[in-house]
Amino acid sequence: MDISLKLENLIQQNKAKIKFASFSDETISLAHELLNDKSSKTNLFITEGMWAIPKIIYNKSEVVAFIFCPESIKSEDGFNAVKHFIGKTNVYVISEKVLNRLTKRNDDNGIYCIVKMPEYDVAPILSKQKSIVCVLDGIEKPGNIGTILRTCDATNIDLVMVVNRRAKVTNTLCVKGSMGAIFNVPIKTYATIKDCWQDLKNNGFEIYLADTRAETDYFNFKYANKTALVMGSERYGISKDWYENNPKLLKLKMLGQCDSLNVGVATSILLYDVKMKQLGE
Repeated sequence: MDISLKLENLIQQNKAKIKFASFSDETISLAHELLNDKSSKTNLFITEGMWAIPKIIYNKSEVVAFIFCPESIKSEDGFNAVKHFIGKTNVYVISEKVLNRLTKRNDDNGIYCIVKMPEYDVAPILSKQKSIVCVLDGIEKPGNIGTILRTCDATNIDLVMVVNRRAKVTNTLCVKGSMGAIFNVPIKTYATIKDCWQDLKNNGFEIYLADTRAETDYFNFKYANKTALVMGSERYGISKDWYENNPKLLKLKMLGQCDSLNVGVATSILLYDVKMKQLGE
């Protein structure tokens, strides 16, 4: 049977469980705000298209709303996504006109999920005898945060701490850049550097700062069993407060004309080094 016909039948059979929404609908307005990083809700983010659906299902992420445009769904996977969420969360049908107001492109299967950020109890994570924490201090570009989250997933980092926040973890560029890592990498945002540092020191972490002015190259370190790697903004660097607590400074040696690496690239190199040494490889 043709996908569009199957989808039409599915919608007709489940009319009581589906809402046909206009652009002025509260949830659709929220979707538009999230897509444009204008929402004040820091505990929600939005995914666009099919790429996130398997990860949402696998991680049992809490979906606040599932939105779809029937005319844009051409694949069996798209149909199955609609079928999966009917009866499990609030499901909204939008027209092509509404879709075109939500996005500048409609080639991404016309599917959106508004997802609640996972909440984590960091106490048992920080109390582990051997762990690695990545601290993001004032990272400005959400795409870089997404790249770092993706690396944290690849290296199985225990926790990401965000402090001095200049970009939202819930920004769509971060969500897409993380390639799904946002669904399973534990993240905690701190109001102050002092609170973040206190949590680390209370749990016995050795703190390492990535600083181009450091005298020692990263590969010369034997990292502690409980390591916290602090990465700073490309523009402003690491906040001076971190330097008041006797951290260890490490650097990536630059052999060309550039004086530094993109923070996402630099973090990837350093996290892999910490992880491999922790694993004894």
